[in-house]
Amino acid sequence: MIDIPVLIAGAGPVGLSLALDLAWRGIKSLIVEPLTEVQGHPRAISIGVRTMEHFRRLGLDQKTIDAGVPRSRALDVIYTTRMLGREIFRFPIPSIDALDEERDALAAETPEIAASPYYKTWTAQSPLERMLRSEIARQNLIETRYGWRLDAFAEDDEGVTAQLVELATGRREECRALYLAGCDGANSAVRAGLGIALAGRGTLGHAAGLYFRAPELGTRLGVRPGVMYWMLAAGSGGVIYTIDGGAEWVFNRYFAAGEPRGDEDPIALIRRAIGADLAIELLSAQEWLPRQLVAEHYGSARCFLAGDACHLFVPTGGFGMNTGIGDAVDLAWKIAARIDGWGGAKLLASYEAERRPIGLFNTREAADNYDKSGAIFAVPPALEADGPEGDAAREAVAAQLPPKIKHFAPIGVHLGYRYEDSPLIVPDETLAPPLDSVRYVATSRPGHRAPHAWLAPGRSVLDLFGAGFALLRFGEAATDGLIQAARKSRMPLAVHDIRDDAIAQLYERRLVLVRPDGHVAWRGDRAPPDPRSLIDRVRGAA
Repeated sequence: MIDIPVLIAGAGPVGLSLALDLAWRGIKSLIVEPLTEVQGHPRAISIGVRTMEHFRRLGLDQKTIDAGVPRSRALDVIYTTRMLGREIFRFPIPSIDALDEERDALAAETPEIAASPYYKTWTAQSPLERMLRSEIARQNLIETRYGWRLDAFAEDDEGVTAQLVELATGRREECRALYLAGCDGANSAVRAGLGIALAGRGTLGHAAGLYFRAPELGTRLGVRPGVMYWMLAAGSGGVIYTIDGGAEWVFNRYFAAGEPRGDEDPIALIRRAIGADLAIELLSAQEWLPRQLVAEHYGSARCFLAGDACHLFVPTGGFGMNTGIGDAVDLAWKIAARIDGWGGAKLLASYEAERRPIGLFNTREAADNYDKSGAIFAVPPALEADGPEGDAAREAVAAQLPPKIKHFAPIGVHLGYRYEDSPLIVPDETLAPPLDSVRYVATSRPGHRAPHAWLAPGRSVLDLFGAGFALLRFGEAATDGLIQAARKSRMPLAVHDIRDDAIAQLYERRLVLVRPDGHVAWRGDRAPPDPRSLIDRVRGAA
């Protein structure tokens, strides 16, 4: 029998991130994944700023950037008649290089850039997974069984017993784990085994993803090519986005309700959307369903769901993979705390209370983007026409597009979510800033992400968080009681004195207690009268 603290079903970006986060915290895990190689067909494409902050803690931020398009590539999103047709509207988004070199000037124009060390990273899921697998291969705390499947499992008061099968040979092994994480996708065996249903709007439409190579295409896109093109001409409605900033692309063809899909040659579909008879090599084709569904529960006492196993997205907005990695971070520190002995008996029960509302909000935001995108494809017949009639048609479409910044720069979704209703959070009766998809208000209010600020060149306040709880002190305040209460509970607590007036103003209170996931647990201008009660609450032992 295999004996392991944590068994992870699924080696997508969520399962791989969970294993790496657990290893960073000193916890062993075993990953079971049916695919021996990373799935070649790209799916998710955009790494959100909060995910990049989590990867920063793991030392993977620059490796994630390097796995994507060249750092010098602007990340513009362009609306056009056809890819090589007439440009209708452009969302300019700076390259990683431009962000590094001109951050202050860009932040003056786009305040959201100052909210994080990152802004937007264009790395597709397949190269991201290959990078994460490579990192895992260097870890001695992570075992992998690629080509194996979780066949069955049973939970008891002390742990989980799972049956594993090797697909190529039929060989079976039994595994005993303290915890099981189902990161095994939309058809999750863990979710099915727990008998948990999905609920929501369900299937919203139909789409086909065509992954192709076009060596000539990049040279035809002008001096500032985009990374994503929305083609609006009749019969070509969909999105083409780059995978490598060069020859590899994906065309997601969206079919309107009632629109016949037919059996048209995929290469002909691609050429029609591009608007030129270029040489095309089809690498893979997949039909897929845009959906909005969330699991009614996120697990049991020892079995948990994360990623697509508990929420299914439309890709409009780029929330799916990023929400799943957020699940993994929340789960990792809580599992580690329980295994290390300082996490309370109620700690893991907070996982659903914290993450399910995020899954609901984010899937609904993505579905709203999808609904609005459908209206964009209902374009005037004269969209491609020359002369005043065509100009007027394109101007009318362009006038509808600026609000779609919610689709491409949803900084409020990535950074503005909060856990204020969590049993682990101590509220302070202040009003929450509005949850706005495209605006982020930095705050140290309990439940929110602790704000980023530069302590020194290249060193963020965020770099103080992760290994355990962090107590930030701004000015004089008695904290001996808090420190002693944490010590008696064996809860790791690092104390950081910050002598910076601007950061003190940003953090709003003299004392701010931050969790291992970077969210504020409590704040105040003086220590609480009963520090032991506070420590017990934030570690799930109240």
